[in-house]
Amino acid sequence: MREVCFLLVGDRILRAYFGSATRIPDERERWQAIWECREEITEIAHSHPGEFLGFSHEDLTTMEAVEAGTGKAFTWSIVTKRGYLSRKNGKDQLREESPWWMDLIRQLSYGEQRTRKTISRRKEPGA
Repeated sequence: MREVCFLLVGDRILRAYFGSATRIPDERERWQAIWECREEITEIAHSHPGEFLGFSHEDLTTMEAVEAGTGKAFTWSIVTKRGYLSRKNGKDQLREESPWWMDLIRQLSYGEQRTRKTISRRKEPGA
């Protein structure tokens, strides 16, 4: 298991960042991307280990600093194996929808196999 962070613009992944089982390290490139794309970014989502569907103290201080620095209130989301929680303007909301990227963040975080089957073509000799 590892924490994964997506910077999202609508339903498009702008950037993805990978961390350890307990945190995503601070990286100048991520903060630069948030600053440069602050008007476009609609959601910042990251996975949490286990089933802790809540914002940690580190999450809260990061959210406060980013919003103070950019002057923009983002939608912040936590994804676990079975849950999806978002916060905007200090209000938390459990979310039932499952955007297309939800399978991807869970697969990258928890190593879970997708339920969809992929069929690959075998290369024909001489082709």
